[in-house]
Amino acid sequence: MSPIISKNPLVLKIVEGGANNELLEYLLQKKLAFTEEEYLESLVFVLPHATFHEQALSMLELIPWSVKENYVQKKEAHPHVAEFILQEALQTDHFNALAMIIQNQHLPNEFLLRIAAQGKANTLEILLENQVRLIAYPEILEKMELNPECGQFILGKIKELREFYFQSQVLEAIPEQEILNDLAKISVPEQASEKELSLDEIQQRTLTALQRINRMSISQRIRLALTGDKTERLILIKDSNRMVQLAVIESPKMADDEVLIHTRNLSLSGELIAKIANNREWTKNYTIILALVQNPKTPIHRAISFIKQLHTRDLKLLIQDRNINPVIRNLATNLQKEKERVKG
Repeated sequence: MSPIISKNPLVLKIVEGGANNELLEYLLQKKLAFTEEEYLESLVFVLPHATFHEQALSMLELIPWSVKENYVQKKEAHPHVAEFILQEALQTDHFNALAMIIQNQHLPNEFLLRIAAQGKANTLEILLENQVRLIAYPEILEKMELNPECGQFILGKIKELREFYFQSQVLEAIPEQEILNDLAKISVPEQASEKELSLDEIQQRTLTALQRINRMSISQRIRLALTGDKTERLILIKDSNRMVQLAVIESPKMADDEVLIHTRNLSLSGELIAKIANNREWTKNYTIILALVQNPKTPIHRAISFIKQLHTRDLKLLIQDRNINPVIRNLATNLQKEKERVKG
């Protein structure tokens, strides 16, 4: 079972099915010192109990939508809990919750299929904005077309997507030499059970993956960018197609070490660097923040917000770096002087 967000031992006991009737009665009488989110997670797992189903359902309906919206934004959201919120949002046409589910790349693809089949027109328009997933999973488009809410505007957009991304087209091959030049950055395979590979073995495995990827359609490449392993993503980021690169950045499997490689890649587009800079999870990592400040393609307002978090030693290095944006260098100089003044 996927872990829930709460670490409260009583919530865990309820979720794992180990709660006795007394504890469940306390839960349903709201006598436990739980947050609203903990009640949300607990009550969803009480729903299968026939005795308590109706009462749990009534309590779930009273939990504020703000709590539910916040929950489905989180990458750690438990699929069972998120599925309950999805079903309730579809039944009540709760636009904000549905929009947040669409935007959360960590939730199952089946959620998007259900929204495509049952969502109202305004929700379908938000779903259309998630082009990476639509191209990777064309069955979502098919569900949208069968939805009675799918009007001429949405049908026209679907037609445009199909004409641009699904008609037979010759895709540019990803150059082998570029991949070979980056091999030093590719980590050992993610499977812990595998033995450490030699550089030759890594090179051969990577080139085999490259040959396979170069035979793929754009839809297949985008799907692989979302679901593949680290080596495949490090190859696909070199694809000349913007949507394939975007799919790599949006992959729910992206780890901080990969993000750091991309952040330090000065040939990566400003759009992708901005995507990284706007990701709250990744920008909790100090090394990524520093790399973003050093990358000239980072939006200036984001770089300014990050520079305030830097250590003194890194501020000194920025001041000395003539390749850094002058605005950033001046700010680093002022911050350094301010820190010295406070210390003095």
